[in-house]
Amino acid sequence: MAAAKRMLLTVLAMGAGQLVLAPGASAQDRARVGDLVEYTSGLGATLAEIVTGPDASGYVMIRIPTGKEIPVNTQKLRLVQRAGTPNASMTAGQPVSWVDGGYREQGSVVKVNGKWCQVKSVNSTTIGWVECSELRTGNSPNPAARPAAQGGAPLPKLLGDWENADGSVKLEFQSGGKCFISLGPMTGSCTYKSSASTVSVLLDGEDDPLRLIANGDGSLSNSGDADAMMPIRLKRK
Repeated sequence: MAAAKRMLLTVLAMGAGQLVLAPGASAQDRARVGDLVEYTSGLGATLAEIVTGPDASGYVMIRIPTGKEIPVNTQKLRLVQRAGTPNASMTAGQPVSWVDGGYREQGSVVKVNGKWCQVKSVNSTTIGWVECSELRTGNSPNPAARPAAQGGAPLPKLLGDWENADGSVKLEFQSGGKCFISLGPMTGSCTYKSSASTVSVLLDGEDDPLRLIANGDGSLSNSGDADAMMPIRLKRK
């Protein structure tokens, strides 16, 4: 979904972030590889890790939840944790579960950076960061949380309004295969094609669709799209 990705990068470039560094900061206050930072896009705030930099112009390379790396000026980022923070007592590959948006997700630890654990769910290619203290080891579910929705369910009735938990992503399915999508402040017309359990949404003028899969709870998500910029889960409004 090339247009949506460009939208997100545009929003990122324009978004109001807090300083990781002030211009002229001393060497010990400079951004470092391994720092965990927060940046805000049209889909809200997300945690990323600095993997390169900074260069002479103040840019660093950050790795976002999908594993892709993008250049960002440090003045667009907020420092969450300094590199070198002692690691929590978790190990890579350890089975864990956690609550995401009211759903109990299960997966494993991919990486530990200080008090934060990078995790990957069993049903998604997207890797995200969770505070290690919020993870439950093993596969025992939390009774207070709903089981995570499984992909591949029959596609529900699409016509109408759909949105994510915080309303930053909205999708209106109309008749005749037409739709309208909003990603934060960015909006655009689109078309869609559906199958038994998936729907492909294509922004006008683009050839790379957003692929959504039906989940058992009636929601739609991009959990099977390896090229997704960020995880999306939509529910009927």
